[in-house]
Amino acid sequence: MSRHKSLDSHVKQNMDWVKTLPGVSKVIIGFSEACRHKYPPGHIRFKMDVDGGFKINAYSGNGVTDLYVKIDPITQREHIKALILNRFNR
Repeated sequence: MSRHKSLDSHVKQNMDWVKTLPGVSKVIIGFSEACRHKYPPGHIRFKMDVDGGFKINAYSGNGVTDLYVKIDPITQREHIKALILNRFNR
């Protein structure tokens, strides 16, 4: 796995959408791994809660990228997760 600074255009578009959600103060790009998966490019899935926010997986045509979403105030965490689930789990 390697640390990534660039993103697939589909992932970038959806990450920009996540950044606009009220309560999201920052989205940090984590590790990116080339792998096969069943999700369409740009798909985002909730991974787990962590201190200050949560982690999500963003899927591209080449693999998966780990993203950390910082929430402020943290009381918005469940609302933001619900918005992401609503958009990507149809």
